[in-house]
Amino acid sequence: MTISRREAKPLCTAAEFALANESYPPAVGNLNEKELRQRINRVRKLRDKYADLASKQAREIRGKAAPTRQKAPTGNAATVTKRDFFAETLDRFETKLGIVERRAARESAAAEKEKAQAALQTALDRKQTASKGKPASRKAGKGMSSAPSSKREAFPNLKTMKGAARANNARSQAKRDAKR
Repeated sequence: MTISRREAKPLCTAAEFALANESYPPAVGNLNEKELRQRINRVRKLRDKYADLASKQAREIRGKAAPTRQKAPTGNAATVTKRDFFAETLDRFETKLGIVERRAARESAAAEKEKAQAALQTALDRKQTASKGKPASRKAGKGMSSAPSSKREAFPNLKTMKGAARANNARSQAKRDAKR
């Protein structure tokens, strides 16, 4: 059941009522994310305070706990009403905070997308300007003549040497395999 401001005003202090009043439009629309978080923390503390007080009073009424005052408690309807009122106030603030956070996330995503597109465009522009002075391919084509390998001159029997090394490696591997 929703508790109206008219019902809650006689139960709340002026500061509590002013805080709860800020959760209604148009005042809640003027708050930014930081202010909303501050209001949420304050309202949450008030809700918890009155929830604890209501449960304590209920225990005293049932006789489960010793009374904290000289006068025996007769009821806790006002405290329960205040607890519910601040719970509703907290819900209103949290709903508005969710709206503000989603809006900020959309705006930051749009800004990130714009930055990414700008970076891509600059990379493409840079690539196009860099490739203007270069040939289409990086190959030498017919302008380069092949030079003979210097290894052939130093080792005329290179093929035989490679074959001997390969055979030696195969024998060594066979010996290692036989030891296992």
